[in-house]
Amino acid sequence: MRVKIFFLLDVLLTSIISVYTFFLRGEEIALFAGLSIFVALFPICLWLSQALVLQGAKKILANSNVTVHNKSAILKINDVDTVAMPMNRFLTNGEYFVMDLFSETLSQNEVLSYAATIEQYSSHSMGKLIYKTALGRGLKIYKVSAFQEFPSCGAEAIMDQKVIRIGNPQWILDQGVSITNGYLTKADQLAVHGKTPLILSIGRMARGIIALKDEVNPDTKSFISILKHNNLEPALLTAANRRTAKNFAKDMKIDTVRTDLTPPDKAREVQILRAKKQNVAMIGNELHDLNAMFAADVSIIYKDGAMTPLTEDSDIKPDFEISTLYKFSTLREVAIFAKKLIKQNLIISYITMMILTPPALLSAFGVNVLPLQFLPALSVTGVIVAMTLIFFNSLRIRGNAKNSTTVVTYQDF
Repeated sequence: MRVKIFFLLDVLLTSIISVYTFFLRGEEIALFAGLSIFVALFPICLWLSQALVLQGAKKILANSNVTVHNKSAILKINDVDTVAMPMNRFLTNGEYFVMDLFSETLSQNEVLSYAATIEQYSSHSMGKLIYKTALGRGLKIYKVSAFQEFPSCGAEAIMDQKVIRIGNPQWILDQGVSITNGYLTKADQLAVHGKTPLILSIGRMARGIIALKDEVNPDTKSFISILKHNNLEPALLTAANRRTAKNFAKDMKIDTVRTDLTPPDKAREVQILRAKKQNVAMIGNELHDLNAMFAADVSIIYKDGAMTPLTEDSDIKPDFEISTLYKFSTLREVAIFAKKLIKQNLIISYITMMILTPPALLSAFGVNVLPLQFLPALSVTGVIVAMTLIFFNSLRIRGNAKNSTTVVTYQDF
């Protein structure tokens, strides 16, 4: 935008001065003065000030396994003050295992068998885990006539003309299923202990509970410490129930927690944070996180294998892709240094304009500071010198940015 504005001002001012000089002082003066003004104000240096640095930053980040899809977002990282993130496969390892099976009317194997029957078509990591666990125990998987998945809530299938569901307690209740106080109390107790309770229902009655457990990711604890060390506020946005999420958030010392969220809910929470004048970077690692990522100021995919890699021709691309959590620190350090270099380059550009423009303007009005014929050459030479300075200053991103990426590491916390 800055370059476009200066280009329009350059063309406008050059046109006005050239026409004025042509009619009042002659063709030769109009030609030399107009050309001098046009070259002096031409925003090539302004464009290079940012373009060279961002291109260099992109290469540095690529060498650090950070993929940049939107170079302009490198500058936005500097303004981020809130980092939003999911819980599953982020705060946790993502390696669920079945901890508890509970039912008052069915055996444990029956609970798991019915749950696996629903989840055999699931795309969610929890559903896949339940299905694989049932297969590993040699349990029967029934045929279903229909299946539907509700992201971040649960799934349902039709078996023998009966609707069977599995999902979080609130979603099951919202489907009009009756859950006894005993089941609700049990689910609450499991959540307090950091487990994720899923209710199994057959027809209109809850028939069992499956509790899954996922260990806290030790790398994430260090990541949260790094965020706070850099005055960035972590925000947890998750589909997990309030008890489970609060348990994890307390362990991670995260104050901002939003629970029981569907993908659209996550996007809405990001928009609410932005409405509070917070600059939000959303880090996600599942397809369910895409809505929230693209509602944020900066979108980042954490490529831990939880989602299908994006192709080069994909219409859906985040600003960045990082391979490990600590790469966010690398990204931010490079962005901070890039902003510093761009500021220096812009100062060079503005000083060059301030030096070259006055002699050209004065010559148009009859004040010849230098011989008229020298002015275009002076403007060209001055711009070339400025471009050279900007070029070599921009190269500093390669050396200093590499060093800055190792300033803060997990070992420091």
